[in-house]
Amino acid sequence: MTGFISLDCGLVPKDTTYVERTTNITYISDGTHIDSGVVGRIIHDTLRTQFQQQVWNLRSFPDGQRNCYNFNLTRNQRYLIRGTFLYGNYDGLNLLPSFDLHIGQTKWTSVSIRELGSSLIREIIHVLTEDSLQICLVKTGETTPFISSLELRPLNNNNTYVSQSGSLMLLNRVYFSPTPSFIRYDEDIHDRIWVPFIKDNTTSISTDLPVDTSPRIRDLRSTPILSVYKLMLKINNSAKTAMIPADPTQPLNIRWSFGEITAQSYVYMHFAETQNLEAGENREFNITFNGLPWFSSFSPSKLSITTIFSSRAMSSPDGTFSFTFTMTGNSTLPPLINGLEIYKVIET
Repeated sequence: MTGFISLDCGLVPKDTTYVERTTNITYISDGTHIDSGVVGRIIHDTLRTQFQQQVWNLRSFPDGQRNCYNFNLTRNQRYLIRGTFLYGNYDGLNLLPSFDLHIGQTKWTSVSIRELGSSLIREIIHVLTEDSLQICLVKTGETTPFISSLELRPLNNNNTYVSQSGSLMLLNRVYFSPTPSFIRYDEDIHDRIWVPFIKDNTTSISTDLPVDTSPRIRDLRSTPILSVYKLMLKINNSAKTAMIPADPTQPLNIRWSFGEITAQSYVYMHFAETQNLEAGENREFNITFNGLPWFSSFSPSKLSITTIFSSRAMSSPDGTFSFTFTMTGNSTLPPLINGLEIYKVIET
């Protein structure tokens, strides 16, 4: 797609191109965007059967404290930027790396690899203030920074994933299937959850029918905003499953906590009715945030994703975010939710 940049870091020679067979995404070498670093390859063959091809190679940076990728892009364009990291003991040292990621001079996040054979993903939505962009790996200790793949996706809908200031770093993206899983845009590889996430006793419902994610934005001129996103996520299959309380007479509760209580964040909740409602059946619920009304009398659209989100950054005095979904008096069915995203504001 136009404007997509998909780099297989460490792929040689630097004019190499291939199409990843499970996603049909075309990857190119990162060699045209950086002139430092050492190319490597994960050691264990078993990992190459578990992970997509773009993370089989990597580029490491044993020299220098700061090594940067350089891109010529478009000022004021919003990009989703993702770095993927699979150590795979490429150097045979069994030393799990820790280092920082920067966008220009601003620290984006830290990367700490916890297992030899697990991947870690860092993702941010960033608006360019110039026609160029630097993404840098910064050494913070004795271990060597590295990166497996780097992807940039322009977000052409100016009404989605907008912050009042700064960039939006993804902390958690989850859909509520019977088994733990994660929703991704365009592909599905291993991921890790970064914010402890708690839900009370729940069960799931699902459908075999397709779920519509067509873009339809409706601003209710209130906070939060109700809309239907053209999601950057490939959630068509994910949205087929929804979470409901195990006891349909009880509310649905979701909560998480931030280590830093001053964190500003944006929350996006995705809903779709996955059941064929019989005559007289109705699903309608209220949503509260930390005990206060957040959204009232919401009914999910049948087989069509609707997103509820706040137009302003949210925070909590003690760092705890608690959402409760409660049936209204008109409802005969319990509340549901299909997907959830949490972003933290990074001031740049």
